[in-house]
Amino acid sequence: MIEFAGKLRTLCLLAISVHGIAVNAHAAEVTVLCSQGLKTALVELVPQFEQASGDRLNVTYDTSAILKAQIEAGKAFDVVVLTPPLIAALIQQGKVLDGTATTLARTGVGLAVKKGAARPDIAFAEALKRALISAGSVAYSTSGASGAVFAAALQKLGIADEVKARGKAIPNGLTGDVVARGEADLAVQLMPELMSVSGVDVVGPFPAEVQSFVVLTGGTSATADKARAGAFLEFLKAPAAAAIIRAKGLEPG
Repeated sequence: MIEFAGKLRTLCLLAISVHGIAVNAHAAEVTVLCSQGLKTALVELVPQFEQASGDRLNVTYDTSAILKAQIEAGKAFDVVVLTPPLIAALIQQGKVLDGTATTLARTGVGLAVKKGAARPDIAFAEALKRALISAGSVAYSTSGASGAVFAAALQKLGIADEVKARGKAIPNGLTGDVVARGEADLAVQLMPELMSVSGVDVVGPFPAEVQSFVVLTGGTSATADKARAGAFLEFLKAPAAAAIIRAKGLEPG
């Protein structure tokens, strides 16, 4: 009963946050292109926004780099969520409306093992180094933002060549799925992406010495209905939405 009451209160707060935003009287479809890093939160938030606003969200998830390339190739959108440098580039190109960039969340890179497997100690940089060296193989992303963070961490630890020689590079998708299938021992990716895979146990985030946070920023298309697109971004900044974002392994913006 207490859990139900808590969920009802959250939904009511979300409804109030949308009700206070001026939108057009007739429902419409809002196209959202979103980095995979925010997917776990949006899967829960999208139906709540739709129920409260009456609009329908058509959401596509992929890596920030791939979504940026699709926009540059002419893909239509109303709201986009990418890393800040890519949003800035799209603003310069006139594809994202200047002044609409909104910081939504940030998250770090973490490590996961197959469900039930022993969890290595990664509390400190040296412990993480031992875990990566001793693993038979490590699955990591090459196109997502986590790939750049992982590459920098390996360089700092001095084990880039050794780990990548036995690594399993994933051009797209979830590294946790690779570990869940038994094709690698460790998965490295953004924390919410690891948390979304049921077949793995998340060990935790990288230690502070080698951690870099990935920021996710929203913006609206230069051709979007500004009221509708802006309403969704404001919804994601509301306290009730922030609580869900935090529960999915991100720090609200």
